[in-house]
Order: sequence, then C-alpha cells, then structure tokens
Amino acid sequence: MQSSLKLRAENYLSRYPKVFFCHIPKCAGVSLSNAIHASLYPTLFKATRLSSNIDLVGSKVSSELLEIDMTVAREVQLAFYLSDRHKKFVTGHCPARPTIVNKFHGDWNFVTVLRDPNKRFVSEFVYNKFKDSDWGRHDDSIENYLDSPFAKHSATTYARYFSKFNDASEIFSNQEEAIASSLENLKKFSVVGTLENLKQWQCKFNSFFNTNIKIENKNSSPNKDLSKELYKNESIVRKIEELNVVDKAIYEAVLEWDAPSR
Repeated sequence: MQSSLKLRAENYLSRYPKVFFCHIPKCAGVSLSNAIHASLYPTLFKATRLSSNIDLVGSKVSSELLEIDMTVAREVQLAFYLSDRHKKFVTGHCPARPTIVNKFHGDWNFVTVLRDPNKRFVSEFVYNKFKDSDWGRHDDSIENYLDSPFAKHSATTYARYFSKFNDASEIFSNQEEAIASSLENLKKFSVVGTLENLKQWQCKFNSFFNTNIKIENKNSSPNKDLSKELYKNESIVRKIEELNVVDKAIYEAVLEWDAPSR
C-alpha cells in the first residue's frame, strides 16, 4: 500500500518541471519569481519542501559561523537544493556559475532575466540607500559610492552570477574571459532574456513550458526622484557606464540573441 502511494505521488510530481529562477538583484525578480511559480505549480507547493528560496538568514548565519563569504554560503545551499530529487522550484539571489549549471542543467531548467546594467546599478544604489532592513543598507552619496568596492561589486553583478569568476577585481583583470564564460553559461539556460524586452521573454517562457505566465509589478524603487536626478548628471552616468563595461557586454549579447534575424 505504501509503495503504491509513493509511486502515485512520484507519477503526479513528474508532470512538473524542475526550475531554478536565478534572481538577479533589481531585475524585477520578485514579480517574476511569483509569476513563474503561479504559472507552473499548484499554490500549495509553496508550503512544502517542493519549493524553496535561497534563505538570507540561513546564508548569513552560515557565513558568520563558518567564516565564509555570503555568496559561497548561498551557492552551497543552491547545490544542496538542486541535489534534492524531490525539489521542484528554487529561487533566490544566488549565482548560477558554470560549475553549478554544468552539473545540473540536464535535470533542471535554469531561468533568468537581465536588465540594462546602468538602470540596474542605479536602482540597487537607491534601493539600498533607502530600504528599511539593515542588510546591505548604506548612507553614501553617489560620488563616494562610485569610488567604493561596493560599486565595483555591483557593476560586475552579471559576470559574478554567470562567469567562472566571482570577484570584481578578477573580472576587471580578465574582462574578455569573464564575458565569454558568462555567455557560454547562459546559453545552457532554458529561458533567458531582458527586462527591456520582457514580452519576448514571456513568449519564450510560455513556449518552452507550454504555459501562460502573468507578471505583476512588485518591490519598486523606494525613491524614484533620486534615480531621475542621477540620470541628469552626465559625469555620474559616464562613470557608471565605465564601471559597467563587462556587464554591459553580457547584456548586449543577450539582447542580440532576441533580435529578429535579418
């Protein structure tokens, strides 16, 4: 009897795909994560071990106790989740670098969305300056921020998430390799696109998973006026563009993938 119930449960679950949504900060990830889950799974999955988030609190505790980098703690958690044969959906602010993708992309569908790096950079700066929680919050002016290690870290987000490198200084020292390894990795994703071309991303997602995804806007910037002011300052915009050189190349290549054939 027990084996029969187990077999029925496994047959039922086999109809649902395994998806890791790589949630890049400030790329509408909250809206997309919710929409992906709603389009592919029953709501009740969220209350079970079938669906998991890369946990901020857990990764912070692991980082402090084991004296390891927060990102490493998250990647360990991701590898653990992807190794769980019962898991169906995972999401969170966590890189999906080549070692992870190469290991698991045969069983898992990797999905992500990129945003114009300059807009993403400004959005992250503003969000972290005015958000309520303490984690990642800062009180820097944009001028001071642009000369800080945090700016270099933010400007290499795509390369850190998808290339063979995980450190900003390494990425700036190996720009072509960081770009190439990111793009080679992203080609293994089931669905990848850009926020600026979200309708195209939706079409690809719907076609791949045979569904009809509906996306709502969540978690918007807490101070849009500051964002607008920053864009008016040409020297600030120029410096942001210089910092974003690697991520911009990755983003533009993904844009090109979506361009219509001539």
